[in-house]
Amino acid sequence: MAKRAKRKKPEKLTKKQIALGKKAKRQQRMVIIGTVAIAMVIVAIVAYGYYQEYVAKPRKPVAIVDGVPIRTSVYQGRVRYRRFVLRNYKNVLEAQLAQIDTSDETQQFMAQYIQQQIQQIQSQLMSAPTDVLDELIDAELIRQEAARRGIVVTPEEVQLEIESQFGYQRNPPTPTPTPITPTVPITITPTPTVPPMTEAQFRERYTNYVKEFTERTGLGEAELRRIFEDSLLERKLRAAMAEEVPTTADQVHARHILVETEEEARQVLERLKAGEDFAVLAKEFSMDESTKEEGGDLGWFPRGQMVSEFEEAAFNTPVGEITGPISTTFGYHVIEILGHEERELEPYMLRSRQNKAFEEWLEEQRNSPKVVNLWSPDVVPPDTEAEG
Repeated sequence: MAKRAKRKKPEKLTKKQIALGKKAKRQQRMVIIGTVAIAMVIVAIVAYGYYQEYVAKPRKPVAIVDGVPIRTSVYQGRVRYRRFVLRNYKNVLEAQLAQIDTSDETQQFMAQYIQQQIQQIQSQLMSAPTDVLDELIDAELIRQEAARRGIVVTPEEVQLEIESQFGYQRNPPTPTPTPITPTVPITITPTPTVPPMTEAQFRERYTNYVKEFTERTGLGEAELRRIFEDSLLERKLRAAMAEEVPTTADQVHARHILVETEEEARQVLERLKAGEDFAVLAKEFSMDESTKEEGGDLGWFPRGQMVSEFEEAAFNTPVGEITGPISTTFGYHVIEILGHEERELEPYMLRSRQNKAFEEWLEEQRNSPKVVNLWSPDVVPPDTEAEG
């Protein structure tokens, strides 16, 4: 039977070897700790970057309107939405332009018009980031003023507005048949009646639109409905402010003769003083093609309708008198005042004043301390569909 090989006794480590072993373990432990620490720092940096980009930055406001923040995430979504809408419209125009025969002179004007529209859209795409910011600030100002006045928009009103914009009518009007006179022969082929949109068709189109809106903007249906709500609030606030605009104003009824030089104006004045008829001289001398055939009659007008030099002369000349020459950027005027009194404004003038009152109020609010603009170029979302 073979003898077992004798097992060697382990050599006893020297003090130096034991010390070196301990040192190696310490170094290994320090490497592990250092590696873990570096990994934790990297994770922290990545987490911080993720938090800044996807949590903190979207929550950070681009503006504050009287204490109400406009979040970056909403702003960015609205910018994406604006770009999407503008590009859709641009595609439609380009498709129309492609169908026009530009060699046909009768179609050249339409081609030029469409090209101008496309250029405007290109400009709007460039200014979309700042335009959207201004609109969001305006919408919040309007929302706050509406609340102060007790003006509200109900969810039902928003729903009806959405349906209207999509072309759906819950209760479409019953078409009234046109009576046909037997003695008149029918020579025109009747246009086929387009059937009204059904509720099912509306819901399908709206659902698809909400889905695309969400995918394009990163916002939800609530934000889409808020866009419609903002539009309705502005409409109601405009109407409320329009009621506050006076319907009457101090007005002047005048007629004028417009000539190129001061010397010509003085010659006209001399002939008027000699007794010649104002209307006859207006037809003979006036450069104002829009009034000369009516004897230079400008009708009634309030302040704010004419250039300042003309207006000052007209409102400060007594009724029945003639003044001039009055120099303006148009030339030299000889003016006769036919009337001066407080009168009802013409409908178009009243609408103009109502619109002006609203715009002036909004401009004043934009420039007030309550609006804090925090926008900077780095919050603009990248335009992934930009050409070139």
